Amino acid sequence: MDYQDEGFDRQGHTFEGGNITSNTQINLAEMQQRIAELEREKEALIKSNEDAKNTALSKAGEIAIVRRNQEKSTKEYERRISVMQKLHADALSKQKSELENIKKEKEKMETSNRFLEHDLVQEAGKAKASRRLLREPSGPRPGGSANSSPAATPKKHRTLPFRDGFDDEDLVMTSPSKTRERTKASTPRAGSKRKRPIEDSPSLELPLSEPRSLPQLIREESQLAPDIDSNALARLSAEGRKFKFLQRLLTHRPPEQRETILESLTKFAYPSDPNQSLASRIYDQLTILAVGKDHDDFPRKFILVVISLWRQCVAERYFAPLYLILDALQFLLAYEPMATRASLVEDITPLAIATADVVAIPIGRASKNPTAASNKDGPLHRQHCAEIDVYECLLVLHTTVLSCVTSPTQLITFWQLISYDFILLMLMSAQPLPQIMLMLRLLTTSPLFNTFGAILPGLETTPQQQHQQSVNEANTIERLTLLLHETPKPAEEDATPYSALEIAELRLAVLDVFASMTLSPHAGRALALHRTALARLVRFLQDAINALYAYHLLTHNLTTRAVNLSIKLIFLLCTNFKEEVNIREKLSAVPGASHKFLVALTRLAFSEQVCLEEGIEEESGEMAHGLLDECLSPEEGEALLEVFSNVGSG
Repeated sequence: MDYQDEGFDRQGHTFEGGNITSNTQINLAEMQQRIAELEREKEALIKSNEDAKNTALSKAGEIAIVRRNQEKSTKEYERRISVMQKLHADALSKQKSELENIKKEKEKMETSNRFLEHDLVQEAGKAKASRRLLREPSGPRPGGSANSSPAATPKKHRTLPFRDGFDDEDLVMTSPSKTRERTKASTPRAGSKRKRPIEDSPSLELPLSEPRSLPQLIREESQLAPDIDSNALARLSAEGRKFKFLQRLLTHRPPEQRETILESLTKFAYPSDPNQSLASRIYDQLTILAVGKDHDDFPRKFILVVISLWRQCVAERYFAPLYLILDALQFLLAYEPMATRASLVEDITPLAIATADVVAIPIGRASKNPTAASNKDGPLHRQHCAEIDVYECLLVLHTTVLSCVTSPTQLITFWQLISYDFILLMLMSAQPLPQIMLMLRLLTTSPLFNTFGAILPGLETTPQQQHQQSVNEANTIERLTLLLHETPKPAEEDATPYSALEIAELRLAVLDVFASMTLSPHAGRALALHRTALARLVRFLQDAINALYAYHLLTHNLTTRAVNLSIKLIFLLCTNFKEEVNIREKLSAVPGASHKFLVALTRLAFSEQVCLEEGIEEESGEMAHGLLDECLSPEEGEALLEVFSNVGSG
């Protein structure tokens, strides 16, 4: 039988229209459905497995963070204990050494005073003996002989009617012991017993078991000393100081000159009065001051005379003798107490600023406006640059402000006299580098309780002034942060560029100003709230870390100091003002600052502090760890830990 003819195949399947219709298609669909379910189950299992791994990893990360924080807390506690113990030991040893020095000085002063008192008593005794001899009558006492002493002046003898046959002069000469009639002995007064001086004794002094103490001798002899006029001694001391002051002035010579300063001033005279030299004016004032009775105030009055010469030079635009006047002023101020220097702040500060502006303003204008460069290169400006030393003017200001640091009132007065524009002018990168450095040193004294930098008058009474003060402080901070990245250049085009060492010292000086600001709550808050200060500090930190690996022998130590100081400043700003500062928002003000923040902190946190990283303090690494813990999630922290677990950053 032919199965094909019957429409069946050998397996019993039927054919309809040339297509195979069988149960195989149904089984295939079921298998595909089953496979899809199995794949879904597989994906669910994989996902649950990943979730479990992530959970375990997160738990492990949290445990590692807790363990690291515990270890860090333990190390921090141990470090603080060791630091406190060291400080206590240092303070104890310092106090002991100071106590020993004080005891030695006290003993030395007591010994010196005893000798001085002894000498004074001896001189007083001699003076008293001289006065006693002068008070004694030269003639005979009543009842005595006419010629009681062979040394007395001979007098004319009268012939008496009844004589005994003897010559009176022979009696006197044969009885020299009776040159003076003895009076009736009286009871000696207390404290004035008749004693024969040791030097007049015919025999040697009896040896004693213990030497006679000097204080007892002084007490016994001081009873014979006359009263001493304390006012006379004070007057003599003041006159001595006045004499020494004049002696220093008359013998002082400026550097690299053979003539004294007064001899040099004889060559200069004001254009308004060319017939009288500056030295003649000083001598005239000395004559007036010399006759005064106020000797203590003499140095201050004479310094005011020198300042008046400076003021007249500024008024007449006559700066040729200015170097002599500034040298004399610095020399005289160096010997005066701080109170005297601080009392001159209102006289010196405006003059120093007005003098420095003559040279500094054309340089600043030329750096901002090319059309003003011709004025800077003109003959008048070149003459002013040759006659005016701006650095010396700033040095006088520095001497003055250091005298005011112990007096808050005088310090506020100084910064009220300093112009805000003058600060920005002297911090421009176009100014000579030594002047910028000295201006930064001045600014380290400006952070006060509620101000920083120049102080506007009427600050406490006018709200507009307070707002303007805040704007001025923000602009000053902006100028300081720019110095972290700008490179000053010499004013002369053919001059040698500043060395890398000088630039590194400039950066450190800026960081020192920021460090002084953190000591004042107001100045520290102004720095933390500044729009770009934190981001620029982070950028400078990253640049300083990069500079460590481009090793330079002269600047390596300065670079490590800059790294340590920068991370401390960033840490203080981020922790002390945590409630007011949004770190991510501050970092977004400078492009790339957020990335540099993480990179710099990570490199510091995992620094091995060897070789090129030698000099980075362990405390800097701890601060970097603390900032990373605040800014990173646990997963990001574990990822960084895995990256640096096997490979050191050095």
